[in-house]
Amino acid sequence: MINLILCNLWWLLLGGLLGWLASWLLGRPRFTGGTVASTPGIDHATAKAAGYVVSGTDNLEIIEGVGPKIAHLLRSNGVGTFALLAAASQPALLAILKKGGPAYDVANPETWPEQAGLAAKNRWQDLRNLQERLDAGVRR
Repeated sequence: MINLILCNLWWLLLGGLLGWLASWLLGRPRFTGGTVASTPGIDHATAKAAGYVVSGTDNLEIIEGVGPKIAHLLRSNGVGTFALLAAASQPALLAILKKGGPAYDVANPETWPEQAGLAAKNRWQDLRNLQERLDAGVRR
């Protein structure tokens, strides 16, 4: 009886480990020839033609005024895609920045949703034109 329980326990543990491994492997970015494989929704060729290198699905750092730390803060607060950022309200973005502490007080998310909306719609040249008129994400 004890052997049967131990055998079942080992199979359960092995099944859990294999499930975790499969989940981890399927969730990793796919690389082809040194570049990230095309992700549905993002037109990598059009983005590249406009001067952007999109690494992964939604590289929030492309947004003028959003650096790696702010992108991490946004993602950790549920805003991890261009579409979600485009739909975010100013008060919600300001609340997220406030959560990050005083280091984020200088950030101004005024144009982030507009920029993210252009990126989400693959309007990369329009995004480039808008960003040329911005300084740290704020209209000059």
